[in-house]
Amino acid sequence: MATNNQCCTQILKKANLSNTKTRQAILRFLMENNGPFSINEIHEHISHCDCTTVYRCVKKFEEYHIVEKCDFGDHIARYEYKGDHHHHHIMCRICRKIEIVEYCFVKEMEKILEKQGYKDVSHKLEFFGICKACQEKA
Repeated sequence: MATNNQCCTQILKKANLSNTKTRQAILRFLMENNGPFSINEIHEHISHCDCTTVYRCVKKFEEYHIVEKCDFGDHIARYEYKGDHHHHHIMCRICRKIEIVEYCFVKEMEKILEKQGYKDVSHKLEFFGICKACQEKA
């Protein structure tokens, strides 16, 4: 089994991106942690570079479909490692905690649309609610 460093190296090589210490650190962080994370949150864990460098690396990862941008309508861009695992998120409207929703019922709809002749069908779906902890506080 390949280590995360080896995986990061392979991913960067496949995307034809230079294998820098910073790119390795950012990609490893995103692979090892359940996101999504803002640029500032990523930067907090990558201490050897500035926030602008983190931003540039993450945007390059997004361009090469290594990470995916998540939009929760709060004007904070968050990113997570794309990988092969498809899922959605739910965000608490009060504390802003984000959790993963594993099940995706929309996949069936994508298949129907493909039968109608559409190709490369994709979707983004995020949920919002009030988490148990915030309900208990209220």
